[in-house]
Amino acid sequence: MNIDNRLNKLKNIHRADAPAFLFTRIKQQIENLAQAPAPARWRFAFVSVAIVLLLLNMAVLTRSLKIEKKSGVEQVVNSMHLSSSNDLYHE
Repeated sequence: MNIDNRLNKLKNIHRADAPAFLFTRIKQQIENLAQAPAPARWRFAFVSVAIVLLLLNMAVLTRSLKIEKKSGVEQVVNSMHLSSSNDLYHE
């Protein structure tokens, strides 16, 4: 019975009235934030990170172009530390 009394109290709850023009004020504040420019530190940080990423990409690209492409057999021979020459006596 105690639970029923508590649940019946929930029937007395009414919707609260919002202040006049609340939605309009919230919407205006959001629009004002969207028009604000980014702080100078953020812009500097973004440009710095973009430049570093660009330099890293260029370094990886140039390094990958310098590496000689080897055939599958040569890669297996080199990974197993075998001799890739046909010389018997290493003269």
